[in-house]
Order: sequence, then C-alpha cells, then structure tokens
Amino acid sequence: MKLSLLFFTVGLVLLLLQTTFLHLLPLGPVVPDLVLVLCVYWGLHHPTVGAALGSFILGYSVDVVSSPILGLNAFAMSLVFLAVYMTSRSIWLHSATVSAVVVLLASLVKGAGLMLAWVLFLDAEGLWLGALRYLVLEALLAAVLAPAVFALLRRGQVYFEGLKIAAG
Repeated sequence: MKLSLLFFTVGLVLLLLQTTFLHLLPLGPVVPDLVLVLCVYWGLHHPTVGAALGSFILGYSVDVVSSPILGLNAFAMSLVFLAVYMTSRSIWLHSATVSAVVVLLASLVKGAGLMLAWVLFLDAEGLWLGALRYLVLEALLAAVLAPAVFALLRRGQVYFEGLKIAAG
C-alpha cells in the first residue's frame, strides 16, 4: 500500500508536469500522457487494489484539471489499467521495447474508449478529424517516453523497497 501511495504521489507530479510545463514544448497541442504511462506501469509491475484505485483517481484528477467532462479520463485510465493487467497475466512483458509497445497500445485503447464514450453520450460532430490525428501522435510520444519513465519508476521502487528492508 505504501508503494501505491508513493506511485500516486509520483502520478500527481506527472499530472502537474503534463498539464503545465509540457505544454511549453514546441509540439503544438500534442502532450505526452505521462499519467497513462504510470497506469501501464502499475498494471504491469504492481497490480494491486491500491493501484487500480490510484489509476481511477489520477484519471479523475486529469478530468478535474483539464477536461470539460468529468469521468471520461477516470473511465479511460481504469480501462487501461484493467487491459494491461489482464494482458500481463498471459504474456511476459518485461523488456523496455515491449513495454513501449504496450504503452502505445494502451494509449490507443484509452483513445478508443474516450471516443466510444464521447459518441455514446455526447455530440460527436467534428470529433473524428482532429481526435484521430492527436490520438496517434500522443500515443507515439507516450511510447517513446515510456522506457525512461519506467526506468525512473523501477529505480524508485527498488530504492523504496531497500529502505523498507533496512528499516524492518
């Protein structure tokens, strides 16, 4: 549970970066979804109830900070966590390259889930043209950054577990 709280705190920092400083990069409206990368890491390496709850809360936090509709990102992050967790139970996914591919696919699953929810519950006129382009670009950007973010999360996890062993 303490590790999930540590990763949740990291998720809040990633959310802050994602919604503020990363918009200053010269990439236009495309911003890497670092919270999604954390949710994929949770699903692959630390699938607990705390991680599932953390994915939902971080998704809801994305909604509160940057979305006009509450609940869409909470649904999408929960969907991503569940899909990655179910996938990791049947396929061995622990190399950096494969993890980047999983982040790419998870980002596309998130985008498809968001678009499906948007079409079912809201007006979808004009959604397809811009959404598909940004969805693919953001998925590629998240996949490129995933190995570095995974390495930092893994290093933090090893450090935290080392502290836990030294104290106990």
